[in-house]
Formats: sequence, structure tokens, C-alpha cells
Amino acid sequence: MSYHRIYKYTSIGRPLEPAAYPTNKAVLILLPLAAAVGAITTWLAGGQALQILQAAISFLLIAFGSWALARELFPDDNPAAFVSMVLALLAALSFDSPGILILFATLGLVRIVNRSTGMAARLSDSIVVMLLAFWVIYATQSPFYGAVAALAFIFDGSLKDPLRHQWVFALICFGGMIVYMVDHNVGLSYFSAPDSLIEWLALIALVILALDMFLLKKVRSGADLNGQTLDLTRVKGGMAIGLLAAFQGLAVLENVILLVAAVAGIAFGMAFRKAFQVPASG
Repeated sequence: MSYHRIYKYTSIGRPLEPAAYPTNKAVLILLPLAAAVGAITTWLAGGQALQILQAAISFLLIAFGSWALARELFPDDNPAAFVSMVLALLAALSFDSPGILILFATLGLVRIVNRSTGMAARLSDSIVVMLLAFWVIYATQSPFYGAVAALAFIFDGSLKDPLRHQWVFALICFGGMIVYMVDHNVGLSYFSAPDSLIEWLALIALVILALDMFLLKKVRSGADLNGQTLDLTRVKGGMAIGLLAAFQGLAVLENVILLVAAVAGIAFGMAFRKAFQVPASG
């Protein structure tokens, strides 16, 4: 892939180039369909014009974000990302307020860790993603998301070709979590055992991806900018961030249902793969 103008502004943005990748062309076709699903369902429910427009935009973002996150979590399995997209849209139809914000915040954190673009995050990228993490903490009342964000910055500051200044962002995120917990009197009782079938299914999907993460021995996908094979430890680090981001929010499943959908799509891909530990073909 040639140098794209988006990289003048960000190192973690990934442009959709249909001429380069057939899967990107498929996504560009499916996004308007997802928007139409949101608009039609809202119209059938008696929504007004503004509500219909909002639903169309939300479903478009959900479709793209879930597909993109699944691609980041398991780069070698292109088809599974489309399963994740379908599951996320079904979740959006089932939940009143699926967590779009946490979906894109987690996408940013994972890209910082796995460096799928082939470049390290810019300082501005880290600032924006950190602010998104704080927004998630307060908007969804999820203090432990601060620990997830902190771990992502620690990974980027310690894995191959580390950015040492990311430790500063890690400390800020961890400190933000502590402040929220003290202000809102939050303790470990925040976590609870699953008490519904969908919560148990979500947990099973997370466990499957965790097993795949530990068993993963090789990554074939290359970085966007230079085509070099992605670093295995960084890919695993990104997978860990996605898993923990979903796990910390299972107490309020609605907040992380889109993250769970992305993970579940990958789990389905594994279920239909002949060899559990072998990456799928691109």
C-alpha cells in the first residue's frame, strides 16, 4: 500500500481502499445496507426523521467498528470479521444503547498496541485515545476500563520498538481509574458472576479467543504501510486488550455487547476451522 494522505494526521487510522483489497470493497457495499437496516427499523417503530437519521448513522458506525475491531484482534481471519459485523448488527437490534463509544475507544487502543498500520502512534493519537478512554469511564461508569487503557499504553511502551512516553499515558489512565473509584466508592464488588444465558455465552466467546491468543504461534498479515509481517507479541497484546475491555464490562453487558460481538465472530471462525491453532487464510 502506498503512503496515504490520512497518515499526515494519524498513525493509527486505516483507510478503506477497495482497489487494493476485495474485502474493503465488500465493506463499502455493506455499510449503506447496515445504515438502511437502522433507518428502516426505526421508521417501522414510529421514529421521527431525526431519529431515523441517527439510527442510520449508528448502524453504519456499528457495522464498520465491529468489522474493524475483529480485523485488528485476529488479522489473519478476514471472513470472521464479517461474522462479527452481522452479530454486532443483531446486537444493535436487541439492545437499546449498544456501546459505540467503547467500541471505537478499544479499536484505538488495539491499533496502538499491534501497529497494524506499520507505524507507531503519534503523540496526538495517544492523547485522543486516552481522552476517549476517560470518556468511556465516565459515560458508561466503567472505572476498570482505565486499567485496560493503562495496560495498552504499557504494552506500547515495552514491546518491540517501544515508545517510552506511553508509560506517562498509562499512569494517567490508571490514576483516572483510582480517582473515579474513590469518588464513586467503587470496589471489586463491581464484578459479579454471569446470571443469564447471554452473559455466559459472552464469557465463553472471550475464553475461546483467550485460548486462541495463547495458542497463536504465527501471524501472516502484513502492515499497511510497509507490508512487513506484524509482530506476534504485539498482535497478542492487542488481543489481550480487546478481551479485557470486553471482560471488564460484562457486569453491564449492554456497554460491551459490540465488543463481545466482535470476539464472537472470531470464535465462530475458529469453530469452522479445521485446525484450532492454525490461522485462517486471508
